[in-house]
Amino acid sequence: MIKIIMAVIITSMPNWPSVRYQGYIYPDMETCELYNQIMIDEFKAYARSVGDEPIHFQSFCFEAESFPIEEMFDQPSINL
Repeated sequence: MIKIIMAVIITSMPNWPSVRYQGYIYPDMETCELYNQIMIDEFKAYARSVGDEPIHFQSFCFEAESFPIEEMFDQPSINL
């Protein structure tokens, strides 16, 4: 088993029937926390640009064990 860091970003808006969520895998906690903030800032900017306000984001990073993931760190976790 290997250690991975998983990020979850939860999005909520008035009148949505549920919350929406996205998950990402990162190699370490620092990268996870940094990219979560970058992504939330980007999501907020996009929401404002299309008039989707108010909108609420909550994110967190946590450690988990996984079977090895082939090529996990050969590619960037996200494309901004």
